[in-house]
Amino acid sequence: MAWSVHPTARLLDESKSDSYNISRMNLFRSPLEAVGLAWLALAALLIQPPAASAAKEQTFPLLRIGAQVYTNVTVTTKAKNYIFILHAGGMNNIKIADLPEDVREKLGYPVTEKLKPGTNGPAAWAKAEVARIETPRLKEMRTKLEQRLRANNLDDLSLKALLGSRRGLAAAGIALVIYLFHCYCFLLICRKAGHPPGPLVWVPLLQFFPLLRAAGMSPWWFLAGLLPLLNIIAFVVWSVQIAKARGKSGWTAFFLILPITYFLAFLYLAFSDGRDPGMTTAKSKGFVLR
Repeated sequence: MAWSVHPTARLLDESKSDSYNISRMNLFRSPLEAVGLAWLALAALLIQPPAASAAKEQTFPLLRIGAQVYTNVTVTTKAKNYIFILHAGGMNNIKIADLPEDVREKLGYPVTEKLKPGTNGPAAWAKAEVARIETPRLKEMRTKLEQRLRANNLDDLSLKALLGSRRGLAAAGIALVIYLFHCYCFLLICRKAGHPPGPLVWVPLLQFFPLLRAAGMSPWWFLAGLLPLLNIIAFVVWSVQIAKARGKSGWTAFFLILPITYFLAFLYLAFSDGRDPGMTTAKSKGFVLR
């Protein structure tokens, strides 16, 4: 028995087989196209000049930002206000304003020109405008004014020097008067103690020898007065001895030792009256330290 196939069913089978063949062709063709595109991309990368990659990343063997120093620096990102770098110690962001001018120029950032002193600013502009409109009369007036200012400046300097010298002379004169007054007081003390001092009382340092003699003390005490700590002991002993030589009480020696009342006790010894101890020096030899 023979089976007969309907014509419609035959057409459907033929169309299915055609679509299957077309899909098989597309499936085998797509990997070939992908491989071709990959080869084309690789070739484009190889053909790309090295300047293009170098433009993205710039290297510096040493980069100094203020007190910070970076080594083996690679600039990976360049933004408007900062750059991002990789260096031997890690990574960091750096502001454009902190970069040196030569580094900014190498990286392609604009470098601001420094204003030359004396060529810009309101003062320079005003001077230039005045010089442009200046007449001979104004030039003459300006010259006279500058000369007067220089003269006044010199006058001020000479006045200050004169005042300084006068103050120095006044201070020296006051110091000399005080010294002569002290010497005169020493002279009175020595005379009233029965030992005229002679001219040594007016000589610095040597005046201590007549003062020691008036107090009945050995001249070797002068050496003790030149040594630290011993000079305090020497002054205390001299105060006690000179008060006794002048016939004064122990309170006079006490007030002579105190720094606050020293000057008053000193004037009291010089200008006060007292018995002449010239006849009693032998009695006071027991207090003399030799």
